[in-house]
Amino acid sequence: MNLKYFFALFLLLTSMVATAGSGSEFSADFIQSAPQQGEQQGKIYVGKGRMRMEFDANGSQIIQIVDSQQQMVYMINTEEKSYMRQGGQSGMMPGAGPQDSTNPCAGMKNITCKRVGEEKINGRLAEKWEFSSTSQAQSGKMTTWLDKERRIPVRQTMPDGSGMELAFRGTEKVSGRMTEKWEMKTTSTDGESQVSYQWFDPELNMNIREYNAGGFKREMRNIKTGKQPATLFTVPPGYQEIIMPQGGGYR
Repeated sequence: MNLKYFFALFLLLTSMVATAGSGSEFSADFIQSAPQQGEQQGKIYVGKGRMRMEFDANGSQIIQIVDSQQQMVYMINTEEKSYMRQGGQSGMMPGAGPQDSTNPCAGMKNITCKRVGEEKINGRLAEKWEFSSTSQAQSGKMTTWLDKERRIPVRQTMPDGSGMELAFRGTEKVSGRMTEKWEMKTTSTDGESQVSYQWFDPELNMNIREYNAGGFKREMRNIKTGKQPATLFTVPPGYQEIIMPQGGGYR
């Protein structure tokens, strides 16, 4: 397995995990592309609290399984019949914590949060939360405004001055499904901003199309709702685990 490619693709794909598994179960094809990286196609299966993605990496079929209940991510190489994993009690992957409407930082390691009020952001009522790190390696506070209806961040400010803001731009059909179109504006520490768009499917509780700043695109097609087999979200029998060096992330 090409580890450099593996880690780059992992960071890209885990952005889809944030809301996976809290809506209807489904399967779909996905297609994504980015400048100078070409086009990537694959399959996605979403169960309750679990997600599976299949794609080709340098001629090998790779399977990524995210189990938010067990706080574990598996990367499986079907050609080599091997896999790597990350998570467990020693760490959290993005968006894999338990969902708690009263405590949005539940399950986040070394993070505490405090609700400090309510405000309207771009016409939508949002809860204002302050997130603080209890780790000696990190300091500062992040402020997040959480949309009361969708439970998604509609504004965030970071300790370094960077941030993002979401604005609802109406409804639109994508792949035959009614979605909400949201505009995201991100601002860097030097004040420069970029705009991207995402189409959110309320039934699936997931973005099914994204056009990001910089030219990255991702979309789901041939979406079919229905219960997904439990065997999709487990490592096949007989596969060998690859243990990464300590500190290397996966183990």
